[in-house]
Amino acid sequence: MRMTHKWTDETATICIEGLDETVRMLHITDSHIALIDDRDAEHIEACQGACERFASREQIFDKLMEEAKESSPDLVALTGDMVHFPSQAGVETLAKSIDKVDVPVLYTSGNHDWHYPGVEGRGELREEWWGALAPLHHGQAAYARHEIGGIQFLLVDDSIYQVDEEQTAFVTTHLANGMPTVLLTHIPVSLPTLREPTLERFENPILIADPDWGPEGRDQWGTGEDLPPTLEFARTLVRVENLVAIFCGHIHFAHADSINLNAVQYVGAPGFDANSRLVEFRPL
Repeated sequence: MRMTHKWTDETATICIEGLDETVRMLHITDSHIALIDDRDAEHIEACQGACERFASREQIFDKLMEEAKESSPDLVALTGDMVHFPSQAGVETLAKSIDKVDVPVLYTSGNHDWHYPGVEGRGELREEWWGALAPLHHGQAAYARHEIGGIQFLLVDDSIYQVDEEQTAFVTTHLANGMPTVLLTHIPVSLPTLREPTLERFENPILIADPDWGPEGRDQWGTGEDLPPTLEFARTLVRVENLVAIFCGHIHFAHADSINLNAVQYVGAPGFDANSRLVEFRPL
């Protein structure tokens, strides 16, 4: 399966051999909407600072949805940290804006979507708060598959810097069908050209399957050494021929580079600065 890629920070044109029609996707990530009310009263004090610093981010996201409504893409991809914590006010506001768009909106969570400031925990905490995010993932929190215009879109929640055995098996099984495949995650896979700017910004390579991320830095970011399924997940993406692209976010700057001979990993700039990327998948 042959593919070609051309991109800027705001656009991408991907031509795919065998595709019958053009599919247009709007990618948005990291809007970090911070809203809270008395329904989550026990977290108000811890969240108040973020609510003040991030005021108006919900309006920025709402405007992006209004623009999406006007431009009518075939789907919208939201790759995590859409809310800064899982408050009912934030999730409801996000969902209300999403409802303006009359196309499929695919969502996978980021590390902020399910985490309140000051609350300890990772994997168990994510599963506890997945329920609060149900208006966004519609009951498919860990992984999901959608087929649109001859492309299969696979969503995997990698927001704890790990991919478990079930998620890896899900991806491997569906990649085996040979369809052109787009993967949506929150945290990017570590690539040499991405590692250095990530280190400059965060002092840690906060990426999936980074080979040189040491224990001290991993502990600071709430994760341990890469588990075998995480490493197998990364190896699969590098060697599979029908992977078209990965779309992700997390690190708050735009980046794109090849992950294998066909596929490119596209990292989105943050939605809280009104960024998005319009992607056209075209027949080759």
